[in-house]
Amino acid sequence: MPATLSGPVRPAYRFSPLYAVLRGCLAGFVVAWTVEILYMFLGTNVHVVAAGAVYRCARLDPPDLKRVVHQYKIRTLVNLCGCSDPEPWYKQESLTTCQLDICQEDLGFSAGRLPSIFAMRRLVEALEHCDYPILIHCHRGIDRTGMASTVALLLHSDMGVAEARQQLSIRFGHLAYGRPAQIDRFFDLYQEWLTTKQLSHSSDHFHHWAVHEYCPGECRCDINLLEPGKEPLLAAAGQPFGFRVRCTNTSVKPWVMQPGSNAGVHMGWTLLNEKGEYLTEGRSGLFDAVVRPSENIDLTVALPPLGVGRYQVQLDMIDEQYSWFYQTGGTEPLKLELEVP
Repeated sequence: MPATLSGPVRPAYRFSPLYAVLRGCLAGFVVAWTVEILYMFLGTNVHVVAAGAVYRCARLDPPDLKRVVHQYKIRTLVNLCGCSDPEPWYKQESLTTCQLDICQEDLGFSAGRLPSIFAMRRLVEALEHCDYPILIHCHRGIDRTGMASTVALLLHSDMGVAEARQQLSIRFGHLAYGRPAQIDRFFDLYQEWLTTKQLSHSSDHFHHWAVHEYCPGECRCDINLLEPGKEPLLAAAGQPFGFRVRCTNTSVKPWVMQPGSNAGVHMGWTLLNEKGEYLTEGRSGLFDAVVRPSENIDLTVALPPLGVGRYQVQLDMIDEQYSWFYQTGGTEPLKLELEVP
């Protein structure tokens, strides 16, 4: 038989003790972060914001809520998901807070858009007048909870803005990408205002800005009818109909208008029948333009042929990647009556 073929014998590689230590540390780090991620997304996500005063968490079931309330002597639960009756979780939560004899503040915020002007004022008011310690929660205790926790620190501590904004960090599950980045943008607007006014952060300055100065980015406008200049609008049956409006940018940011309806700022219109039922909608301003603060632009609204009857046209500006302006509290839609005799 031929001799067995084999390659040269190589000495076994020996890892240095330092490599073994580093490998162990890396494995420990991965395990620790895996546990933390599971805690954030599947667990209670309970954390201390300000010891003895402010705590944060995910939405808790009754046993966990009772445990956390007793552990931290909570006096007020701040629910950032808003009044959600008749959802089962909301009924259970409300019943539990009643049984525990603590207050509950229901405030509606979105995890994917700038806070509305009115919601922010309500949050500031609640944080000023509620009984402490407080427990803040949204669904997962990540984005909205991080926003409210940061607001609480800016209002009631000597902490700087950068340090307070750590409540919106990966440690709690927050990533400043996509729609959740709008929450970070809220605090960017505050810091831009401080820079413009040549001010340093203080609790008083933040309170004033949040209650009196805050504007949700570009989401504020004033829309007025130009042609024809009076209501009701009159259109011929079965014929296309158009009218013109003037849109003034009353916000703190420019409007960037673009062709196409999937990006940029446009004017949107919605047509309702006399019962207030939705019929159709459309866009105006599908072209390249920049409208800076205090500037205006005139736009034509083109409606399809309509049958005899009474209608209402509602007009508002919209950021196609974000929201209608009215959803941020930055404007009220213009409502025009239309008659087709």
